[in-house]
Amino acid sequence: MRISKSLSVFLTITFATAGIHNISAVMTAPEICYSESAGFIPGDINSDGQVNTTDALLLQKWLLNMADITDTALKNPLAGDLSNDNVLNIPDLCLIKEKLINAVSETNVIHVTNTEELKSALENAKAGDEIVLAEGEYIYTGSTPKGRMFTGSGEGLENNPIIIRSENPDNPAVLSGSSTSSSYVLTVTGDWWEIRNLKITNAQKGIILDNSNHTKITGCEVYNIGSEGIHFRDNSSYCLAENCYVHDTGVVSPGYGEAIYIGSAKSTTGYGFDCHYNTVRSCKLGPNVTAEHIDVKEYTIGTVIENCIFDGTGMSGENSSKSFVNIKGNNCTLRNNVGYRNGCEKILRAFEQNQVVDGWGQNALVYGNKVYMDTSTGATGKKMYFLNSWDCSVTVWDNFMAYENDLFSVDNEDDHWKYYNCNLITYGESS
Repeated sequence: MRISKSLSVFLTITFATAGIHNISAVMTAPEICYSESAGFIPGDINSDGQVNTTDALLLQKWLLNMADITDTALKNPLAGDLSNDNVLNIPDLCLIKEKLINAVSETNVIHVTNTEELKSALENAKAGDEIVLAEGEYIYTGSTPKGRMFTGSGEGLENNPIIIRSENPDNPAVLSGSSTSSSYVLTVTGDWWEIRNLKITNAQKGIILDNSNHTKITGCEVYNIGSEGIHFRDNSSYCLAENCYVHDTGVVSPGYGEAIYIGSAKSTTGYGFDCHYNTVRSCKLGPNVTAEHIDVKEYTIGTVIENCIFDGTGMSGENSSKSFVNIKGNNCTLRNNVGYRNGCEKILRAFEQNQVVDGWGQNALVYGNKVYMDTSTGATGKKMYFLNSWDCSVTVWDNFMAYENDLFSVDNEDDHWKYYNCNLITYGESS
């Protein structure tokens, strides 16, 4: 049985809420009878094709007469009558929660040993599939529609994701393209995937998420890539890159060689811009990432970058790549990262924030970061700023920088213009 931490917390809290604290409100809630038969999934009150915590929470709110839930919010009330008494009440809520607690993940393990087997497994992947790759190299051959090589379009579920992983994480399977100048190694276009412990190499781009939500990329190494290594693109939100190692990117197009790229530039056509609430955590980025280690594009919201290590060796300076991270979206959080310039003269500041579209590049939180910049003056003769952020709002605290010697705090307001080229800065306080 597999129940997520969030689900178990939800069940604990809401049993107490519906069963004890608000019992009088529940007993006085309206009771609506239904006798008409129809096809449905038992428990799927909102008719989205699955039974999950959303259905339980919806029924609970309705029983509690909460103002934001009307009768019409229950798109299929009959599906909630699990006690088969033609009434929606507390026993039905309990049965839905019991159904969630007792839900057993229908995992279907698919062992893969060669390229054709992998292509087939990805093409036919469905919720609950676990694609397990034997040790070895999987080199793509054949046509590449839209530049995509290994492609998964199946839809996973919150409690039944689609998993693709190496059988032996200590000797990961290698997914390879045929040339660093074209195509993408692995593209996922469905929701709720987990990509674990794979090596991705030898293509124009490494891992692409297109219109994929709640997908996790963990423990992967991406390297020898013509342009960017990992791209959250085309309305991909709530995704995670964690414990990944991305290096040697931009080997063909240095100005487009970001390790991780979130969203799309305003000039891009054909892709949705809504890539929101994505997280990059505990990743090692570099050496030889030729553009920024992480580029957060305009029109994105809520990106979190935390606990990462940036190795500046090999940054090209092309296409304005001058820093470890470039933030152009709103409400981003950059925290507890460590950056090493490692003598790269193309790096002229640690971080930057840009308003390339009016109203964007705003409300960042930047705290707990440490950067080793080697020198107080960049190759152009200008100060080595911790953050270059003109006309962009940001709150900062607990950040440190080093030149030749030890780390020092950059968050004394009296030293504002020494370390922050920012006219909309707020100094926060350590928590």
